[in-house]
Amino acid sequence: MQWDNGFTLTTGLCGLVFVITAVVLYRFPPKNINYFYGYRTAKSMKSQERWDFAQKFSALRMLEVGIFLIILTGISAFTGIFNTNGKTAVFAGLVLIVLAVVYLFVRTQKAIDKKFKD
Repeated sequence: MQWDNGFTLTTGLCGLVFVITAVVLYRFPPKNINYFYGYRTAKSMKSQERWDFAQKFSALRMLEVGIFLIILTGISAFTGIFNTNGKTAVFAGLVLIVLAVVYLFVRTQKAIDKKFKD
């Protein structure tokens, strides 16, 4: 098992942070539109109804992403797929994390557009 390489540490810890944040955001979503806490985009802040929808939807997508990263970390740790030098492994992990955040953003924005047709 390779739990100490850059890929497993990067993706595993980030996946864990995503899962914890998603659970907190889903269980305790911000009640009112604000600039400090929650899923904050121009589309999500247009109305209270959009805001409430975006908080729950984005929390579920964040949970998906976090679980995916944790599963990928486990696969990597047991198989040694990303058992490369430190910089390459960390870079691969960061690329996956960026792609995960893009996925979360795009899915939530599309869901807001679909549910709230202007």
